[in-house]
Amino acid sequence: MRTILFLLSCSLLSSYTYSQQWVKIDSVFSPFGVTAQNFSDPEYCDLDGDGDLDLIIGSSADRIEYFMNKGTKTSPVFRRDTTMFSSIYSNGYQFTNSAYVATVDIDTDGDFDLVVGGYNGLILYWNGGDSTEAIWFKDTASFSAINALIGTDAKPSFADLDGDGDPDLIIGIGESLFDGPTPGILMAFRNNGTPSSPSFVPDNSLIAGIPDVGLNAYPTFSDLDGDGDFDLMMGRDLQTMLYYKNTGTKNSPVWTVTSSVVSPLETTTYWKIPTLSDLDGDGDLDLTYGTSDGTIYYFRNIGTSLAPQFQSYAPYFQMIRTNGNAASVSFGDYDKDGDLDFISGDWLGGVQYFRNDGDFLHPNFIKTTAPFTSLDAGSYSIPKFIDIDKDGDLDIVSGELLGKLLLWVNTNGSFVLNTTMFTGIDAGYRSAPAFTDIDNDGDLDMLLGAEDSDSLKFYVNNGSNLFTADNSFINGIAGEYVAHPTFVDLDDDGDMDLVLGTGFGDIYYYENKGTKVFPAWKRNDAIFSSVNIRQGSAAAFADFDGDGRQDMIVGEYSGNFSFFKNNIPTSVRPLTAQFPMEFTISQNYPNPFNPSTTITFSLPAVGTNASPFRFTNTTITIFDLLGREITTLVNDHFNPGTYSVTWNAKNVPSGVYFYRLQSGDFTVTKRMMLLK
Repeated sequence: MRTILFLLSCSLLSSYTYSQQWVKIDSVFSPFGVTAQNFSDPEYCDLDGDGDLDLIIGSSADRIEYFMNKGTKTSPVFRRDTTMFSSIYSNGYQFTNSAYVATVDIDTDGDFDLVVGGYNGLILYWNGGDSTEAIWFKDTASFSAINALIGTDAKPSFADLDGDGDPDLIIGIGESLFDGPTPGILMAFRNNGTPSSPSFVPDNSLIAGIPDVGLNAYPTFSDLDGDGDFDLMMGRDLQTMLYYKNTGTKNSPVWTVTSSVVSPLETTTYWKIPTLSDLDGDGDLDLTYGTSDGTIYYFRNIGTSLAPQFQSYAPYFQMIRTNGNAASVSFGDYDKDGDLDFISGDWLGGVQYFRNDGDFLHPNFIKTTAPFTSLDAGSYSIPKFIDIDKDGDLDIVSGELLGKLLLWVNTNGSFVLNTTMFTGIDAGYRSAPAFTDIDNDGDLDMLLGAEDSDSLKFYVNNGSNLFTADNSFINGIAGEYVAHPTFVDLDDDGDMDLVLGTGFGDIYYYENKGTKVFPAWKRNDAIFSSVNIRQGSAAAFADFDGDGRQDMIVGEYSGNFSFFKNNIPTSVRPLTAQFPMEFTISQNYPNPFNPSTTITFSLPAVGTNASPFRFTNTTITIFDLLGREITTLVNDHFNPGTYSVTWNAKNVPSGVYFYRLQSGDFTVTKRMMLLK
């Protein structure tokens, strides 16, 4: 627990700037620092040239992710770095890939190039930087002929299988969306070019004797037995991996199955994608592999560099997550120890319990069992802690796939199904309840989210837990696809605001501009503009660091949880703010800079005293000396207030640059200098 608390405390104290209203802290739900989406594909590579292994993860998400090793080569600790591949996806995700990652020095210039496989075949990104700072340039031509042969689900791997000094390409074939090669086979392409100018031609003699292994094949090559040639480890579905020892030579491989090496591995997971690297720095190769639900398994090599022996090592790649997909969050001090635990649903209809073994200011969530973890809501459960009978303990109300509500009443620690209270209430599909006393009469009313954006319903409690539909309380609130509502007083004005998660991953904030008795809603999209959830967001709020601000945990469709520290300055919170009197933008600091600098800007209130909020669209754009646009740092609607944004210029050359603020009719331009 000490490690988790230390990492959280360091993050809370050192990493916040006003440029980001919500700061994601991965270490809360991943002490090792790594999170992954479904169908994870890990790949190690020292991209920053500091002598230890960094981690890249491909997945079914829309982009590959980079985790920098902040530890050492013998004791790794990973932290997410969103800048490494930002240029690859700067123009959106069309014509990019994210599924399969391979790093290889194709042009043998001393740095790693990047190949990403996926729906668009293989895409090559040359490293135009060096071994310590990568700069990516997309190449659509080098693999065009190969892409015509391999389908839309091809996993690349590189190894010099003919001993001529350049890397050859071996592809594992998966299940293409359209016509493609037989799933489960390997295809080989010999590099007949030169070290500086590769040329790949089909040549399956490099993989002679390796059979079709099923629906998907996931190859990786390393000298696992230390005899100077490349061996093959291959993942497959719902079975253990296959290990082929090269009993030939480094110039002419002969593949021989050796089952004893992989016999300790589990056999049940779908989608095993292996990689071999010396992650613990002890001189032999360890095994890491990703799976369909995003879990990453690590097996340490407790043998030698000549005789590998794999053993599961739990401290690496811990991820606190749901079983399966469709995570949600509802807080409550179930064990009555003074801190907040939470429950989550899942796509199989379960109720999962995450006990907080930390304290009120330092959460440390442990997934464990409780009397209610055997409850079954059908599928796609959305359970909420609530004291529905006002007896001082926590009951559970859950939404589910078919739109009904299920209530389990806590009776002295036993949860008993109540089939009468919510009879007749039906959201259609994907019911998701949220409770609050909206009319300040002392009982809990209910907002019911649904799959259909037109099916958002509000129910008023008459005081005896009789719920009557009355959508007048949510006038001005737009329904969303698979809406996950929650109530929170985010602006600290004494009434409850509304946060809506959606099936698309968006999070929308409706500020209550009315009163405790008569709510009036104003949507504010700026509040969660820095939060990026890929799919199926379900948020809950609590102050976990004692600073008086509501932090956020989001359950995601992938089964992951994300912790976001609330970094909204008190000076710019709605209703309680002392607003700037005029538009200003500061000189960047530091200046000159290398490679990062911070720009602070202020936006005044516009309007009357009764309604001072005009959500002004504001942009900050960077230009070079020739007037060419380099990047847009800010493009969003903001409340009045003071904000800061940081520009990381690691991928642009030294020189003079200009930054321009435009907000409404106000425009100002300033000069800055990058010196590398």
